Amino acid sequence: MKKLTLLSVAAVAALATEPVTIQKITVEADAPKSDAKKVEADEIVKFSRQSDLGEILSNSLPEITLVRASAVGNDVILRGFKKDNINVTIDDAKVCGACPNRMDPPGMHVSSSQIASVEVKEGPFDVTQFGSLGGAINVVTKDPRKGVHGEVSATLGSYDYRKVGATLETGNDTVQALVGYSRETSGQYKDGEGKTMAEQLVARGAATTDQYKTSEIDRDAYERMNFWTKIVFTPTNSDKITLSYFGDRADDVLYPAFQMDAQIDDTDMFNVKYQKYNLAQFSDELKLEAYHSKVVHEMGTEFRNSSSVPATYRTHAVEATIKGARIENTVALSDIKTTLGVDTSIRNWYGRCLSEPTDALRETRLPDVDTKNIGVYAEAAKSISNIDLSAGIRYDSTSIKPNYDLSNTSLALDDNINPTVMPEREFDNISANVMAKYNFSSSTNLFVGIGQSVRVPDAKELYFDGSMPANDSAIAGVPTLNETINREIDLGAESTIGNLHLKGTMFYSDLKDFIYSTTTSTNSFANIDAKIIGFDLTANYALSNEWMLETAMAYQKGTKKDPSQLGAAHTDEDLAEIPPMKGRVALVMDTGINYFMTEWMGARFQSIDSQSGEKEIAGYGLLNLKYGHDFQNGFSIMAGINNFFDKTYAISNSYIGRGLITGTTDIPVLNEPGRNFYATLAYKF
Repeated sequence: MKKLTLLSVAAVAALATEPVTIQKITVEADAPKSDAKKVEADEIVKFSRQSDLGEILSNSLPEITLVRASAVGNDVILRGFKKDNINVTIDDAKVCGACPNRMDPPGMHVSSSQIASVEVKEGPFDVTQFGSLGGAINVVTKDPRKGVHGEVSATLGSYDYRKVGATLETGNDTVQALVGYSRETSGQYKDGEGKTMAEQLVARGAATTDQYKTSEIDRDAYERMNFWTKIVFTPTNSDKITLSYFGDRADDVLYPAFQMDAQIDDTDMFNVKYQKYNLAQFSDELKLEAYHSKVVHEMGTEFRNSSSVPATYRTHAVEATIKGARIENTVALSDIKTTLGVDTSIRNWYGRCLSEPTDALRETRLPDVDTKNIGVYAEAAKSISNIDLSAGIRYDSTSIKPNYDLSNTSLALDDNINPTVMPEREFDNISANVMAKYNFSSSTNLFVGIGQSVRVPDAKELYFDGSMPANDSAIAGVPTLNETINREIDLGAESTIGNLHLKGTMFYSDLKDFIYSTTTSTNSFANIDAKIIGFDLTANYALSNEWMLETAMAYQKGTKKDPSQLGAAHTDEDLAEIPPMKGRVALVMDTGINYFMTEWMGARFQSIDSQSGEKEIAGYGLLNLKYGHDFQNGFSIMAGINNFFDKTYAISNSYIGRGLITGTTDIPVLNEPGRNFYATLAYKF
C-alpha cells in the first residue's frame, strides 16, 4: 500500500464561511478499484478544517464537485451522480436529509470535528448498502483513546465567521469515552463583486417577492452547533461494543436560491455496534449493528417579501427518520475472504405546509411515506499469483407505501392521497460486480471492474405534491417511475516511478431508466436512457523530503440516448448537472513544524441542458495560499487567503429540480466567496 501525504487536500476547500481548524489530510488510494479512496484527518492540526463535508470532498478529490446552495450544508456530485444516486453513510449507518430540495443533504448532519476519515467508493462496486447506484461515501467518526486527551480551537474569519470547538476523551483498557462540542456562526459571504448572497438575488433579477425584506437583507447566514459522544467497551480481546450519539442544531440558514430558508434543522442519530472476533473457524469477525436517526427540517418565507403577501407567511415542516439493522460475518476460507450479510431499513418521510402564525394546515406535501428494504449480500476476494480478484452480489426487496389515511377532501390538495393516484410500489432487484487487478510489479498495476447497481425512486420522485399555489415552482411526483439500473465498466492504472506517483481511471456508465428532473412541460420527473463517461488523473512528485508537487484533474460527460423520451420537442442531448472539467496544481511544503501551500484550482468546458433550464457557467481559475505553524507545545496556528485575486465565479449550476426561485433575467446560481481570510488557534493535550 502506497500512502501519499497531501497536506493541502482539505485546505483547498477553505471557504470564507467555513474557515475552521483542519487537520492534516492524507489521501490513501489503493488498487484494485474495489478499495475506497480515503480522506483521513490525523492528530496534528495543520490546515483549516471545513465544517461542511461537501466542501471537504469537493476540494479533496477531483471527481467530486460541490453543489453550492448556501454558506453551509452543500451537496456533492460524484462522477456526475448526485442526490440519491450516491449513498452517504456515517459509520455505515444511513442518515437521510428531510428537505425535498436538499437543503440538508446527508453530509450536513455530521460535524467535521468528529471525522476520522471519509471513504469514497466510485461506481457500482458497493453491495453492502442499499441503493449505491453511482458510488458511496462513508464518514468514519473518531474512536476514543486510552488516557486523557483533549483539544480546543477557535477560528476567526472574513464575513464575521466565528467558531469554537472542544473535544475530551478518556479511557482504560476496558472502556473509552469521548465527548465533543462545537458552535459556529457566520455572516453572509460576499462574491468577487462585493455582493452578499441576498444582494446576488437582486443583481440577478429575482422576483421581488422572493427577495429578502429590507430588515432582513443583512442578517447572518446561519448559526449552528454540534455535540457528540462515543463509548467503546472492550470486555475481552475478542469483543467490542460501540455506542454513539450525535446531534446537529442549525437555525436560520439562508438559502437564497430557494423561495424560502431553513428556520430549523435538527438532527439526532444513535448507533450501537457489536463486533465479535475469531469465533472459531466460522468467523473472523461477526458484526451486529443497529441505528436510528431523525431529522426535523422547517422551512419558511419569514425573511422574504412574500411573507407580507398575504399577511401570513408559509412554513414547510418536514420530518425524515430512518432506522436499520445489519448482521455481517467475515471469514477466510481456503484463502478466499468471504463476507455474508443481511440488512434492513425503514425510511419515513413526511412533509406538511402550514400557514403562520396560526399553524393551520394548508396541504400535505409528502404523504407520510414508508420505504422498507431488506437486502442480502455476499462478497469474496482472492489472490492468484500476481492477480487480485474480487466479486460481490446483492439482492434487495423494497416496498414504498404512502399513508392513505391522510386523505382529506376538505383540504384542497390532500384529496390526491389515495391508492388510485398514489399506489404502493414494490421492487425486487439484483446488483453485482466483478473486479480484477494485475500487478506487474510492487509499484505498477492495472485494474478493471464491471458492475451493475440499482436505485429505486424515492418518496419525492414518486409522490411529491407539486400542485402548489400559482406563485410556487415545485416538482410533482410520478408514481409510475421505474428503478434506475447502472451498468458500468472501469479501467485504470497506478504506478510509482521513483519520486513520481501516477494514477488514472476511465469509466463508462450505461444508465437504463435514469430518473431525470425535467421542466419540459411541468416540473416533474421522467425515466430516460443515458450514459456518463469520464476519467480522473492524479500525479504527485516529491521534490524533496519537505516539498511536494501535486496535480489532479477529472472530467465527465453525460448524454441522453434519446432526448425525445422527455417529449417530442426535447432535442438537447446533454445531461443536466454534469460538472465541468476540474483541475488542481499545488506546491506543498511540510517540515513537521512549518507548513506552506500555494494552490491553483480551475474548471472549464461544461456542457448544459438548456431545455431543462440550465445556464452556462464560465470557467475560472483561483489562487489560494495557506501557512501553518506547530509550536510543539500543544499549540498550533493556521492562516490562509482563499481566492487571492478576488475572482467572481460559480462552481455549480442551477441544480434542476430543487424548486429554485424564478427571475426576470437569470436563475440565481450562487457565486462563490470572493477573497477571504481566516486564522485558527488550536491547543491539544
